[in-house]
Amino acid sequence: LRNYFLTGLVVAGPVAITAWLIWAFVTWVDGLVRPLIPEMYRPETYLPWKIPGSGLVIALFALTLLGFLTHNLVGRTLIQLGDHLIDRMPIVRPIYKTVKQVFQMLFSKSGTSFRKVGLVEFPAPGMWSLVFLSQPPSPDA
Repeated sequence: LRNYFLTGLVVAGPVAITAWLIWAFVTWVDGLVRPLIPEMYRPETYLPWKIPGSGLVIALFALTLLGFLTHNLVGRTLIQLGDHLIDRMPIVRPIYKTVKQVFQMLFSKSGTSFRKVGLVEFPAPGMWSLVFLSQPPSPDA
């Protein structure tokens, strides 16, 4: 009986945790996006119940539309102007550049940006940092 219970727990546990994480993410995005949508455009205005995930669908649509608009010449020019403006802000510049580089590496078209993950002892002895290797280490390292 104990073995059956543990087997059921091993099978149901990951499924339940995955479902809970997905539900938490969807409700989190809905909570961020719904206040931005005028009330007359929200589905729950016309239906007797809320539709979970409608904010997520709108966020995905908005991000796709943003990508489409910035993919052309006018969008690239606006992005360059924004980058130039951020380059002049001393506190914001390093944060933005780091986050932008990470996103460009993660979502690059080649798909081989990071080959391995490793740990290095940095910035002080006994403190470890996560690193992403983009090419094999040199022999002298």
